[in-house]
Amino acid sequence: MNYKKMAAAVALGSLTLLGASALSSAQAANVGGLRFNANYTGTGEADIKGSNESLQTNTFTFDASYAFATFIYSHTEYDFSGYDDPFDSLDKVAIDLHHNGYISSNLAYGVGLTLGALYEEDFDIGDSYNVSPRAVLGWTFKNGMTAFLGAFANLNGADNVYLPIVGLKLGDESDHGWMGSIAYPATMVQYRFNDWLAVGANFMTVRDTYHLDDDWDRKGDWADGYLREESYGAGLSATLSPMKMFKVTAGVFSYFDREFKVYNSSGDEIDSFETDNTWGGYLRAGFSF
Repeated sequence: MNYKKMAAAVALGSLTLLGASALSSAQAANVGGLRFNANYTGTGEADIKGSNESLQTNTFTFDASYAFATFIYSHTEYDFSGYDDPFDSLDKVAIDLHHNGYISSNLAYGVGLTLGALYEEDFDIGDSYNVSPRAVLGWTFKNGMTAFLGAFANLNGADNVYLPIVGLKLGDESDHGWMGSIAYPATMVQYRFNDWLAVGANFMTVRDTYHLDDDWDRKGDWADGYLREESYGAGLSATLSPMKMFKVTAGVFSYFDREFKVYNSSGDEIDSFETDNTWGGYLRAGFSF
């Protein structure tokens, strides 16, 4: 059972495209080498419903993993067209700790804990903390398929998030032909043609909660509060692995059912807005040693 790829997503306060690879080799998971990944994600303009404004975002992410630990940093820039921007950017910093193993030849387990902060500019861990524990059990059948069941929680200063983890997985990302993890809150299906080319489709769930700065003149009632993004997405991608230690992934995706909720410092919801569905693209490069 391998949570390395899932760990980065969880540590950001959401389950994203990476989260679909929920289960793999338990033996490999705990002796993983050094890995670095850099990721860019950009969306087109999405109209804010009920207004004449629109929203466009650009996200830059870096993560580094070794053995049972992953460090993640993410920076998202927000462009509110036709609107006085309540903020310019939001950041995420997190360390994820994970351990996986087998209880028996068929029964596997995975546990993890993410300690992070999601904030605007003022890094105050007392307000911006995000603590995310998770646990999963998986049963591998004779045909190699694994069924898994577990739970994920995100504890934050506004409104805690609790999600089930449930699904089926067959194969590993390095396998030729079809493999997939049909699951909630993230799904991934891949077809690998050979050692250097694979294509895939993904479903993702986003749940991010940021603490906003106490800039009352700019934000009004939003100041010193929290912003929660709740959305879903689906994407298509292609991965090239020209060398064993290097791979690059490019893809397109669509956000849908995207809503932003605003909470005051006491955790009470005071405002919200939704955007139309929007398309975007992403590019990811990774090194492993």
